[in-house]
Amino acid sequence: QDFQAKQKRIEEMKSLLDRTKLTSAMLDQIQEQAAHHRGTPEIPEVGDISTPEGISNPAPKGRLTIAQRFSAGYSDHSDRVPEGRPKSAPHQQDLRAAMGQPLSQVLKRPEISIEQLAPALRQLAPDFFGQDPSATSSVNYSSAVRNELKSIETEIKYAGYLDQQQRAIDRLKKAEQRHIPAWFDYQSVSGLSREMQEKLHKIQPQTIGQASRIPGVTPAAVSLVNVYIEIQSRRRDQATTLQ
Repeated sequence: QDFQAKQKRIEEMKSLLDRTKLTSAMLDQIQEQAAHHRGTPEIPEVGDISTPEGISNPAPKGRLTIAQRFSAGYSDHSDRVPEGRPKSAPHQQDLRAAMGQPLSQVLKRPEISIEQLAPALRQLAPDFFGQDPSATSSVNYSSAVRNELKSIETEIKYAGYLDQQQRAIDRLKKAEQRHIPAWFDYQSVSGLSREMQEKLHKIQPQTIGQASRIPGVTPAAVSLVNVYIEIQSRRRDQATTLQ
């Protein structure tokens, strides 16, 4: 029941993302959330750094002593920003061209994460976030809510690949009853490893379904065999016609 309830919440949220279009108010929320994620601690000024006890020669104004650099995380040779601290915030991608598009389409953009959409989604679907009524940002959401949000993001961002794989699975299911001719030559199948060729030649499966259930035979190998049955059949038909 817990699993079914979770799947229902995920499907309802995906449906909401499909039918909800990006508005200017949502865009402001997305940019505000992006700015919040980019926020980093400020680099302290020279006057803000306390000189370690025993150091009597402070650096000239605008420069740091070696001890001050060390305590602030700077290198021994320059006053540059310490490694790992960005010098400036990355450029925010302009999403105004996406105005009016479904949020699911906006989420497919590589620079957009579902955490940035969370404030808008919280207003549209408060029940989804109801487990965490006091949360004010995605950082404060419960692990259950965050996991479900990431599942939704993954399914939407990789929907094209998932659909492609599902079509391949459906084709293989339809081809399971396909007979593999006794004359079929596994060695001529380009892309089939030698180990796979020897295993299939030794076992001699009668159908595609039997071949798919042989331990170690991958779905990719079964797909190749299925395709090459057509290729080799056409070649035999052509050779027969020429004779």
